[in-house]
Amino acid sequence: MANIESPIQSLYNENCLSLVMATVLVYDYLLTIGQEVEYIWQRPMSPMSFLYYVVRYLGLFVGIVVALCTGFYTFGNVGFYVITWVSAMIMVLRVFAMYNQSKIILGVLLLFFVPTIVATIVIIAILFNITHTSGVIALDLLGTNYCAQVLSWSRGQSLLFVYLNIPRVGFDVLLVVLAVGRLVKDAVDNRVLDKWQPNVYLRMLARDSIIYFLLNLAITMFTFIGPAATFPNWYQYVAPFITDTVPYMLAPHLIISFRYHAKADAIHSGFASHLGTSLGAGEQEMCFATPSTTSSMGGGGVV
Repeated sequence: MANIESPIQSLYNENCLSLVMATVLVYDYLLTIGQEVEYIWQRPMSPMSFLYYVVRYLGLFVGIVVALCTGFYTFGNVGFYVITWVSAMIMVLRVFAMYNQSKIILGVLLLFFVPTIVATIVIIAILFNITHTSGVIALDLLGTNYCAQVLSWSRGQSLLFVYLNIPRVGFDVLLVVLAVGRLVKDAVDNRVLDKWQPNVYLRMLARDSIIYFLLNLAITMFTFIGPAATFPNWYQYVAPFITDTVPYMLAPHLIISFRYHAKADAIHSGFASHLGTSLGAGEQEMCFATPSTTSSMGGGGVV
């Protein structure tokens, strides 16, 4: 009987986890709706606003579809990658703004970003479609219905999945390096490192969205290394919870965060009127602040 109870308990735990993930996504949306109204709804429609609506509402829908183990498995996988593409675009624009619209930086980012799109299309076409080696099944065990997501890849397919995602890992590492590099440069230019100022450091980390870039890299590692590696039992619950919730929340929070800090820096530096006008203009989505003059924390453009 023990051999029967163990798989059933595992299915029960996975179904409970799915419900928790869907609840977390909805709860996060409810927590941020006030900020969304202030920083998105009350602003004129712009390209960045459009990207926000995509990652927020399409992401919320896709996240719930994946979390609740519905029959739209292929849609969920494709939707996940669409969200990651849009999120990557947002981060590219964020770094582009931090470097004051440097075309060289934009070119380098796009050079790394395009291969990730190509690799993702190959992944969807080969691993999630043609081979039909993944999907959702409904099980009736001992009078109870369970839902299970099945991923029946061979070792070779799992390795192919990892190899195809190497460009994505490299791209996310580049984002982290550029974001941290800009942070360090601002800190050095503004002599922030001359004495220990923990509050200033935390404000700089928040303003430059460093935590978001690091989280994005961590999610990539969780998502794209998992299928080819062997981990303890607890990993099968922790990893799906992270990879099936955080990606759908990260980009919306990033947009709200840099708009919040743009407004806060404008007020702090005494240029609230000028920057407020720029940020509210429908024709100009990005406002680029001049380093070392925007605030005591350092510079960097803000999208």
